[in-house]
Amino acid sequence: MKNSNQILRKLGVYGFDHLELVIIASLVSEDPLLLIGKAGTGKTFLLNIISEALNLEHRHYNASFLSFDDLVGFPYPDSDGKQITFLKTPATIWDAESVLIDELSRCKPEVQNKFFSIIQEKKIQGITLENLRYRWAAMNPVHPMNGNSDDSYEGCFPLDQALADRFAFIIEVPDWSDLTKEEQELVIYPAGEGAISASSIELSQLISTAKSKFQQHILKPSKEIVTYCRIITSLLGEGGFRISPRRARLLARNLTALFIVADELDYPHDQINRNHLYKLGLRWSLPHRAWKENIADHI
Repeated sequence: MKNSNQILRKLGVYGFDHLELVIIASLVSEDPLLLIGKAGTGKTFLLNIISEALNLEHRHYNASFLSFDDLVGFPYPDSDGKQITFLKTPATIWDAESVLIDELSRCKPEVQNKFFSIIQEKKIQGITLENLRYRWAAMNPVHPMNGNSDDSYEGCFPLDQALADRFAFIIEVPDWSDLTKEEQELVIYPAGEGAISASSIELSQLISTAKSKFQQHILKPSKEIVTYCRIITSLLGEGGFRISPRRARLLARNLTALFIVADELDYPHDQINRNHLYKLGLRWSLPHRAWKENIADHI
């Protein structure tokens, strides 16, 4: 979709214009988001910048060498010895509003699954993380992208299918060759290294307004969206690509948020653009790219 409000550009993030609606929709729904891309493509930069723009209490963890104590702090018994509490540090997860689990594909599935309760339930050790709004993750591709045999990463494991299915949007991040000349030069700009984003009132207000509408719409969902999700889930299943009932529900949530954000940003409402929004939402809602090769567009 050519129309773009370039909200991400205003934060110093370039090359994501075509994904802007999807990323903002994920911020509105507050469902888990997974970014997949090659090294140095700005996955963690994007998410860290968003956390700064929204003034979030943010935690950035590297899954490849994270220990459980890093998440919860050091356990110690209370005075009567009947309960265990945890000593908080600036790195523990308890007060976090957003969490980025980086390098998720660099730990084996049994380790990946330790993040299950955080991603799915906003809980750890059975304790609810009261302040947690956003659960984000980033990883390198586990299979060559674009058919390039040199495009591989040692030590990357496919995500467990059940874990991948918990992420609502699963987005492939653009690489250098996907950027326009203008975007390439903006990315090169040396002052961007280590940049910190200023608070974004525009983004905060957009999310707040759209979130209120999203919460209303999911209680009375669009019949068109529900029917679309039912049909597409059945057709993909018949074609050998299973879509779980959970995924069908996440797809409906994704599309609802996507249409609301598009409306808030005054995107055209003609049928061509509606069709594009459905395709956009479906493409980035399919979890297969996290454990196997992508489902081709023609399918």
